[in-house]
Amino acid sequence: MPTCRVIRNWGVTMDPVEYEMLRHMWFPVARVADLKNGVASGSILGEELVVYGDEGSVTVAQGFCPHRGVALRLGQLRDGALECPYHGWLFETGSGRCTRIPSLPPGRGRPHTALRTHPAEVAYGLVWSCLGDPFLPLPRLPEYVDDSWRLGAGEPYTLNCGMRLLTENFRDKAHFPFVHADSMGHVDKVVQPYRISRDGWRLGWSSSLGSEGVPEDLAEELSHRLDYHITMPVFASICVSSPSGGRRLVAQVATPVSADGKAVRQFWLAGTDAESTAQGAVLADVLGFERQVFEEDHPIVENQWPVEAPLDVHSQVHTPADRFSITYRKVYGELLMNFKESR
Repeated sequence: MPTCRVIRNWGVTMDPVEYEMLRHMWFPVARVADLKNGVASGSILGEELVVYGDEGSVTVAQGFCPHRGVALRLGQLRDGALECPYHGWLFETGSGRCTRIPSLPPGRGRPHTALRTHPAEVAYGLVWSCLGDPFLPLPRLPEYVDDSWRLGAGEPYTLNCGMRLLTENFRDKAHFPFVHADSMGHVDKVVQPYRISRDGWRLGWSSSLGSEGVPEDLAEELSHRLDYHITMPVFASICVSSPSGGRRLVAQVATPVSADGKAVRQFWLAGTDAESTAQGAVLADVLGFERQVFEEDHPIVENQWPVEAPLDVHSQVHTPADRFSITYRKVYGELLMNFKESR
């Protein structure tokens, strides 16, 4: 790794090109579970959104009624349409078209108005959207995560940090023995060398996770294999293979909810494969463990400076354990340039 100089003063305002690029990226805005009453709220880059419908037909639209600007997250579904809580205007699922204005006398024509809608997809128990035409396809988990897996989306968190910083934390193995001692126990502090593979805008690599004090001749047999994947810009997952058989998965995607990039909504999910489930793994327990791990990270990611991981790799000091961070920042920079050249 190159020797790096440290720069003390970083800007925290999002670059205009990055802001525009992120408007054309898929991000989760709500969980399907949040649509218990058919309506949920979301946000991307400071734009409030309303999510309404069900898993079979979900709509993501502007968050305020075009009539008098009330927050539509306070509304409800009525006859399959979104009803504004202020004057009862109805907005159609899918198109966002206004179909009813209760205050109008019979025979009076209603204004031609509609909610501004955005692309919407449901995947992994999450509702995804983007503010513009998608620049990249909806990100997917690795191909081996099929219908035989049991997946669950955990309660999301709103955090005061950048999305790239949170993504790097999710991958960073060197912090395990210090931040996750309560959840993971005594983990080896040494991070063995690893190699990163790349396929387009996807990165992958593998490592192992053992415990300190395990005899060397049993280390490989007793250690867990960790397979990391990330689809740019911020959809990351880890598949943990147990030495006794079976695999479990945890994934994270950070949605930028503020226009300056200083706040994110951390969506996450966990799952078990068929073999792990057959061995007695309980999805609720896996979700509980991963929730603990995520919450152990929160005091760290909310107390770093700068609040976003700098793309200039020379602005921080690195070690070989940081190989992913360096690669990630460089590939992210390539993605920005690719987007800029496409405009």
